Amino acid sequence: MTHEEASISSNHQEDFDEITQQIHALQSSQDELSRSIRNLQARAARIHNEKAAVSRIPSDVLSIIFEECRQLNPQWSGVLYLLRQSPVEVRLSHVSSHWREVALTSPSLWSSIHYPFAHKEDSLKEYLKRSEGSLLNIYIGPWTQHPQVVRVVTDIILPHLPRFRQLVLDAVSRETLASLLDKFRDVSAPALMRLRVMCRGPMSTAGPIACASLFTQGAPLLSDVRLDSVAVILPRTKARTLHFCPPPGPPFPLTHEGLFRAVSAFKSLHTLHMKSAIELNSPALPLIRLPSLKELVVHGLAVSKGLRIFDVISAPNIRSLYLVDMNCSAISAMHKFMARSYPDAFQSLRVLRYVRCEFSEDMDIHFLRATPGISELLIPVDKTNYLIRMLVNSDKQAAIHGCKPLWPKLRTISLHTPGYCAHVAGAGGVPENEPSPTMNLLQELVTGRRMLSRPLTKLCFKGPNARPFANEFQWGLNEAKEFVHTEVVVCQVPVLLRDGGQEYDWAVIAEAYDYPRPPTQFFVPAATETSGYIDMIDIL
Repeated sequence: MTHEEASISSNHQEDFDEITQQIHALQSSQDELSRSIRNLQARAARIHNEKAAVSRIPSDVLSIIFEECRQLNPQWSGVLYLLRQSPVEVRLSHVSSHWREVALTSPSLWSSIHYPFAHKEDSLKEYLKRSEGSLLNIYIGPWTQHPQVVRVVTDIILPHLPRFRQLVLDAVSRETLASLLDKFRDVSAPALMRLRVMCRGPMSTAGPIACASLFTQGAPLLSDVRLDSVAVILPRTKARTLHFCPPPGPPFPLTHEGLFRAVSAFKSLHTLHMKSAIELNSPALPLIRLPSLKELVVHGLAVSKGLRIFDVISAPNIRSLYLVDMNCSAISAMHKFMARSYPDAFQSLRVLRYVRCEFSEDMDIHFLRATPGISELLIPVDKTNYLIRMLVNSDKQAAIHGCKPLWPKLRTISLHTPGYCAHVAGAGGVPENEPSPTMNLLQELVTGRRMLSRPLTKLCFKGPNARPFANEFQWGLNEAKEFVHTEVVVCQVPVLLRDGGQEYDWAVIAEAYDYPRPPTQFFVPAATETSGYIDMIDIL
C-alpha cells in the first residue's frame, strides 16, 4: 500500500469513528429526552388526576372504601384464585401510587389469609407483614400433611395465634384432620371469636371421627363454633352458637359420648343446630342441660339413627324450634315428649317451624295444650294438612264451649307451597270450580280465629307457586267476606331452607374456598410447583 493510500484509509477511519461517536451522543440525548418526556408526562398525568373528584377523597375514607370492596361478594374470592385472578386488595394497590400508599397502610385490608389454598409461603409472609397488628381471619386447608405445609403452619402461622379472630380448619381426610387439630391443642387463642372445623375429603375409614381437644389454655372470646361431625372438646366457654354440620358424602355420625363432651362446655349456649347423625351405642350418659338455649334447629339426619333429641338434651326455655326434613314418626315422637313435659318445659316456646316435614294422622291434641305461647308457625302445605286440621277442630271445640282456643297467641302463619297443585283458575286467579279442601281449611282457620277474638295478623305464602296459591286463597277469602294481611314470597325451593335456620354468614363464605377444590399439585414444594397458579409475591 502506497503512502497516499494509507493516508486516505486513515482519514476514512477517523471519519467513521467521529460519526459513530456522534451517533452514540445523539442516542444518549434521545434516551435522556425520552426519559424527560416520560417524567413530564407522568407529572402532567398526576396533576390532571389530582383534579378528579376521586383523587380528592381523604385517605381514611378511601381506606374504608377499600375495606368495603374487599368484603363485597367474598364468596367469589376462592373462585378468583382458581381462575388465576389477583384478589381485590392486590388490584386496589395497583391503580395508582396514592391508592397503593393507602392500601399498604391499611392493615385490615391484608387480614384474610388462606393457606395453602391461595397463598404461598412468600405471599403469606408479605400478608402477615402488611397486616401488622390487625386481627386475622385464617383459613388453613385443604390440609394434606405435606412437610412444607406443616413447616409453614408451625413456624410462620402459629406464632400469630394471639391475633386470630376467625379460624377455619379444613382437612381432606380423617387422619389429616386429627393431625391438624393436634397443632391447636395446647395453646391459647385470646382474640379468637369464630371457629370452623371442616373435613370435606373422602373418608376411607368407617365410623365416627375421634374427639379432639382444642385451646386447652383458653379461648375466652370464642362465641361461634361450627363443626363437621367431629366432637371438638373446648375448655369451658361462653360461646353462644354451636352447629354440628354433616360432611358431604355418606354420613359419619357423632357418638353420644362425643356429643355430650362437646356440648357440655357450652354453659351459655344460645343457639344449637343439630344437622349431623348421632349414634346411640354409647353407655348411658346424663342429660346435657342447656338452660340458656333459645334456638334449637334439628335436622332429620340428627335423628336418623333413632335418637330422640330431648332424651339427650334438656332445653326447657327455648323460644324457637326449627324441625327440618323430618319424617312423621320423628315428628310424632317429639310432639309426644313435649306433651308429657307440660307444664315444666316449653312454656317459653314462641316460634315453631316445620321445613319439609311429614305429619301423621294420629296427632296429639295435648301437644297444642303443652305449648301455649306459640305466636309464629311455619308449616308445609300438603294433601293432608293434619296440623292445620287439628287447629281448626280445636278452634271449633273452643267456640262450642266458650273458652279460649289452644295456641291463643298465634298471630303469624307461613306456608311453604311447593307441593301444592292449585285448582284450574281463570282470569284474576278465580277458580273455575269450587275451592280446594286446603283453601277451605285455611279459610275456616281465619274465620274461626276471628270469631274467637284471636285473629291472625299475617299469612305468608312462600314457594315457586306462591302467587297462584295466594290468588286462589284471596278469592275464597273475598267470597267469605273475610280479611287477613297476606304476604307472597315467590322463590325456589333452596331459598326455603333459610326458614330452617340456614343463613348466609361467615361460615358459608368460608365454605366457598372449599368448593371447588384446587388440584393436588397445588401442594407440591415451591421448587417444583406447576405454573397453573399465581405466585402472588410477584404481583404484590
